[in-house]
Amino acid sequence: MDDKRKGEIALMFLKNKLRKDGIRLGQNTKRELGNTAKELGISTEEAVEFVEGLTRELVEEVFAK
Repeated sequence: MDDKRKGEIALMFLKNKLRKDGIRLGQNTKRELGNTAKELGISTEEAVEFVEGLTRELVEEVFAK
């Protein structure tokens, strides 16, 4: 299995978990996101872009016409 396919599967797993467990937002969300980005070795900007896009996609799923 190549890295691209692994990434696709990982995203499917993540979306499924978020659909089941929900998305938690609070006053510490941005700090937690920054801390997680640091742990993963990615920039905070990349993490924010990824999470924001994923959150918007899942919200649009819920409220699709």
